Amino acid sequence: MLNYADERAILNLLFTYAERIDAGDFKGVSELFSSAEVFMAGPDQPSVAGKQVGPIMKHFVKTYEGIPRTKHVVTNTIVEAQSATSAHTRSQFTVLQNVPDLLPLQVVASGRYHDQFTKTETGEWKFTQRIMLVDAHGDVSAHLNTGTGIA
Repeated sequence: MLNYADERAILNLLFTYAERIDAGDFKGVSELFSSAEVFMAGPDQPSVAGKQVGPIMKHFVKTYEGIPRTKHVVTNTIVEAQSATSAHTRSQFTVLQNVPDLLPLQVVASGRYHDQFTKTETGEWKFTQRIMLVDAHGDVSAHLNTGTGIA
């Protein structure tokens, strides 16, 4: 069973990802996933080492004056303890984007994150795995440098 502080720390990791990607902080995204394996295109595709997630996203995600002009909204998170030091979550995500004079505010992608976490000896929670599942996408022409469903 996880206590409130553990659950909050895990939720904060989910929200920190959204904050960093929306800020165009690709280096910070890599740091967040530094101990994780990340399936950016679903579980059927090869995983990426967490340290490579930022550079890959920087390559694929369009930015405008350094930011992607997105808002990643993470909701409906279910946190399940596997032990006192490991947990997994299932969350929904919605990516909104607005690029003035190019794209009005709209949903450009939605899907799910399936994440695994571990608690270190110092008491800090870390991502150990992320699976990104894009369920639907809209006009991603202002969001991605390719037509892939990376969110």
